[in-house]
This record gives sequence, structure tokens and C-alpha cells, in this order.
Amino acid sequence: MQRSGKPSASVRAFFSRCVIFFAQCLLPALMVWSGSPLARAQQPPLLIAHVMPTTGRFALHAEADRRGVEMAIEDFGGKILGRDLVLLTRNATTDPAKAAEIAESLITQNRIAFMVGAIDSGVAAAMSAVCQRYGVIFINTNSSAPSEAVENAHRTKFVFDANGANFNKALLKYALDRHPRKRAILLTEDNVWGHSNAAASRGYIERYGGSVVEEIVVPVSLPDPAGLAARIASMDIDVVAVNLSGNNQIRLFSQIDPALFERQSWVVGEVDWEELYPAPGTPRPLFGTTWAWNLDTPGTAEFVARYRQRYGNTVLDYPGDVTHAAYLAMRALLQAIEAAGTTQNHAVIRTLETMRWSGHERMQHDDAWMDPVSHHLQQSVYTATWRHDPVNPAAGIEILGHLSPEEVRYEREDHTRLESFDETPLYTP
Repeated sequence: MQRSGKPSASVRAFFSRCVIFFAQCLLPALMVWSGSPLARAQQPPLLIAHVMPTTGRFALHAEADRRGVEMAIEDFGGKILGRDLVLLTRNATTDPAKAAEIAESLITQNRIAFMVGAIDSGVAAAMSAVCQRYGVIFINTNSSAPSEAVENAHRTKFVFDANGANFNKALLKYALDRHPRKRAILLTEDNVWGHSNAAASRGYIERYGGSVVEEIVVPVSLPDPAGLAARIASMDIDVVAVNLSGNNQIRLFSQIDPALFERQSWVVGEVDWEELYPAPGTPRPLFGTTWAWNLDTPGTAEFVARYRQRYGNTVLDYPGDVTHAAYLAMRALLQAIEAAGTTQNHAVIRTLETMRWSGHERMQHDDAWMDPVSHHLQQSVYTATWRHDPVNPAAGIEILGHLSPEEVRYEREDHTRLESFDETPLYTP
């Protein structure tokens, strides 16, 4: 019997099924395994959740933070490991319970890759606890309660702002040394940030030979700033350790006669640019910061010029410490992903834990490093004052000096306990 040389219908059907199986199942797996450019091109974008109190008293801080994150993403061309970076913005409010709900939804419903932001330390603590439960890396760009790097620290959280303990360690000694009696009061905002900073301030006041004669705890709403200012002005004390945040600083200091500062030393652990520049007439005699637009450090002038080219026609037409911190925090995350060669959380965390940056990279005077014990960035801090210049309001900030990371490190971070990697779920966006 002569054969035609053509496969039978059943054989052709078998080969057809094999081709379909290879195309639908084996080929995508091989492409992912091989890390081919085509495979990377077919991967979905990485969603970066930027979660901030975008309304209320921290709205301007949230906008400044977002700008820093945007500039960092631009540095990487909007991609990492060949995948597009998409910024997803959510309003965390200042309610920790609401912030936790938003974090849960972003992880379970939106399938975010990473979370950045916070500003409010109570919000940061709530969101980061949710992130730890799922293994999602949380980059705390700009909240500064010491508790963020101690009792509220997590393996998946990295804190990039200096905290009140770092600032007050230097500032309170300077202020107390001016007064032989060293009588101090604590002015404390009734929230996580306020109480955490007040606790650190109390410890340093006592270490430097001072005494805390009273602690005034004020509601977050600050109902009577004029009455509070008058009450403190009438007190027989030498140093006022101020732990008020956001526009509460503006509201209080607008009620104070600057002549009072000749008799009492008012120390504000940290003042953000967003609390100075929009209210140029309110004085700040002594405070701490991590960066200023007029710092004489490598890279600062270039960064300011780049910012002003993009945002120069807005309310914040000069960048401040919030934008600077968010920019470098986002860059650090992207650098770690690039170095690890993967988005798998354990690999990225291990990379971040060992990272160091030169002073030149950070536009500061000293090298900075991520503390592997507390996941808190150890960096330069600056003492500053604010004197209104009506001719050039942006020039009102004056840097008085700087301190190294070693000089301002918060000792309690030696005892921070992070979850183990076994306790931290694997998460690969």
C-alpha cells in the first residue's frame, strides 16, 4: 500500500495541542526564568502606593513629599528592572484606624508593590503594622517620632527622617547651657509623635543637669494658641521644649512676642520648611532640620535648580527638608531593588539593611547609613534659626551648624527588636 507522506489527522491534532501547550504554558515560564527582555516587557507595572494625609494640617507636607518621590522615579526613567513604576496616591487622613484600612485595601485589592509616605507618626505606625503582616516593604519618608525606630519598628519598615531625639540631643544641651538654673517645661502634642518626642526630650534634659518642672499636654486641635503662649510667657522657667507639629507650630509662634526669647530658650526639635516658608513672619529661634535649600553642600544647587524648573510656580517654589527626604528615600528603595536584581521583599530588605550613601550623594556633610538594628537612617542633622527677610522670604532660614550621625544617634535604638525573616512573609510583586 502506497503512503502519501502526510501525517494523519490525529497526528496533526496531537502536534497542534503540543504547540498550543508550549505557547500558553511552557514559553511564558521559560521567559520568566530566563529573565529575557521580552519577559520583562510583559510583566505588569509596579504600583507604588504614596499614602499621606493629603487634606488637613499636613496637606502641604504631603504635596512636598510627593514631589520628592516623583523626582526620584524620574531619575530611573520611570522604570526598574524593565517594569514601569506607577505612583498611586491615597489620602491616609490623620486617623490611624482609617490609615490601616487604606493600607489593607491597597495590599489586598490593588496589589501594590511597595508603600511610601506617612508624615504623621501615628499613621505610620498603623500602616506599617499592616505592611509587616503581608510582607510589603514600607518606606517611611517623613515622620519623625523616635518610636518609629524603636517600639513601632518592623522588618519591612525603613525610616528615613531624623527624629526628635536626634535633634533634641544637641539642641537641648545648647539651650540648657545658657541658663544656670536649667528649669525646663515640656510642651507636648497629644499624639504618638508628641509623646514619643517628649519622652526623649525629658531624658536629655535630665542627662544635661536640667529639671522638668511641668509638662503641658495640648490637644492636636490646639484650641487656644494665644492663651497657651501667654501662660508659658508668665512662667518662671528657662527652656521650653516644644513638640508641636504641622501648622500648630505656625499658630502658636504667631502669638509670641519675639522679645520673650531673650528670657526663655524655646527649642523646637524639628521644623519643616512647610511650617516656615508659608508663614514667614512667625519666628523660630532654634530648631533642627536635615537639609535646607541654601546649604553649601555638593549637589544642593543642582537639586534646587531642577526642582524650581518643575515646581517654581507653585506655593512651595523652593524645596525643603520634606522633599529632600522623600527624594532620597525613594531613590534608596529603587537602588536596593536594582542591586538585588529582584522585587522579592526579603532580598530587597537585606540589601537596604547594608546600604550606605556618601555625603555628596545625600547633599549633606557626612556619610549616611541604614542602621540594620533599627532600620532608621543615621544622617547629619543641622541646627538652624528662622529670621524673616521681607525682601527674600526664602532666605529666612539660617544654618548655624551641623552634627554628625554619631553625635546625634538615639541610644534606645540599640534595643530595637525587628521581626525575624522567618516571621516576615515572602512577598514578590
